[in-house]
Amino acid sequence: MRRQLHHGGSLTAALVLSAAALAGCGDLLDVSLPGQVPEEALGDPALAPVLVASVKADFECAWANYVAGTALISDQFIQATGNLVQRNWGTRRVDSSDASYATAGCSTPYGIYSPLHVARYQADDIYRRISDFSDAEVANKTLSLATVRIYGGWALLALGEGFCEMALDGGELMSREAVMALAEERFTEGLSLASQANNTDMKNFALAGRARIRLDLGNLTGALADAALVPSGYVKNASRDETSAGRYNQICFNLTCPSYGRNGSIAPNYRDVRWEGVPDPRVSVTTTGKPGFDNVTVHWYPVTKASKRSEGMKITSYAEMQLIVAEASARNGDLTTARQIINALHTAVGIPGYDLGNTATKDEVVRQVIEERVRELFLDGGLRFNDHYRTIGTPWAVPYRGEAGSIHPDGVDQTGTPYGSTKCFALPDVERVGNPNLNG
Repeated sequence: MRRQLHHGGSLTAALVLSAAALAGCGDLLDVSLPGQVPEEALGDPALAPVLVASVKADFECAWANYVAGTALISDQFIQATGNLVQRNWGTRRVDSSDASYATAGCSTPYGIYSPLHVARYQADDIYRRISDFSDAEVANKTLSLATVRIYGGWALLALGEGFCEMALDGGELMSREAVMALAEERFTEGLSLASQANNTDMKNFALAGRARIRLDLGNLTGALADAALVPSGYVKNASRDETSAGRYNQICFNLTCPSYGRNGSIAPNYRDVRWEGVPDPRVSVTTTGKPGFDNVTVHWYPVTKASKRSEGMKITSYAEMQLIVAEASARNGDLTTARQIINALHTAVGIPGYDLGNTATKDEVVRQVIEERVRELFLDGGLRFNDHYRTIGTPWAVPYRGEAGSIHPDGVDQTGTPYGSTKCFALPDVERVGNPNLNG
């Protein structure tokens, strides 16, 4: 058996996810390799660096699509397209029969399910392969294992946050929480290995992923402890470039770049964001006055983010970790820490302070932290999509577009198109049909 190594060196996993045909996430690495590698060659320890690089590449490929798709469903955009698939995403009408997210690969807008599973499976498979090599055969073996474990954790994080339920490798139905718990295990294992390897970058990457998952799971103490360890200035990006559609910054390519991304427009509630009358530079947007691809909706786009196809896409950052500390602190009753973090963020961008008289209630402070998240982390990492879902039923709930309290409270968008009910992605029909544990 031979496995394809696409131009650029990305290894496409040989796996079967029920009936879903997993499109390859190729063209992702800087090294150039022959077109095919025999299956048995993957047992060559000398290939370990390429295997590790392929895990990173497949995750970055999937992450770009995940972030773009979740941004369009969140309240950061309104749809501005004549394309039916794009319109369905922009109006939260993505159902289980939609092939755009189920079976499409990284070069197709919003192909999410298959690419994330490729990344997740690759991480597990390569971890097993490298584990079988001796320490003498693989330089920096512990760091290699840490890297694939942590990237695998991030792929599981996206599957857990993004999907209403899940099945892995033809297995039984899993809840979001079960997938997130598995991601937490991966981060914990990766953190231990990264610590052994004394690699600061991977340690911070694992801590950041585990902090986010722990916040999702309601482990506020654990989330705060992990987030507090991530140092100032830390940023982890998914690299992007112009070599192929699978390597583009997908927010730019589909939504924000005026030349070719006018399928969505920054929503009106983010077009003049201020704090106490002062413009907030963290959400800076503009328009040329040109319409989107629907030839009706004026296209608004960000000034400082997602401005070119080669621009990296943020995975996590110190700012996100500080806001996890702030939220966990406030929800645990420590309003002082939350206020301090909010005011430090305001000072950094030159806008007035928050609650200087310390009069805000606990719910008001938590609500402000959620607001700071969308401003500080605008368009980043699927975070707003996750905030919509994880705050359902809380005093600080963030309404989806089309719901009461949103910019379109009557259930239709600016063109009169009705909103759907997508709040998380349904398990695709192809998984249910092809998985014997789900269709019996």
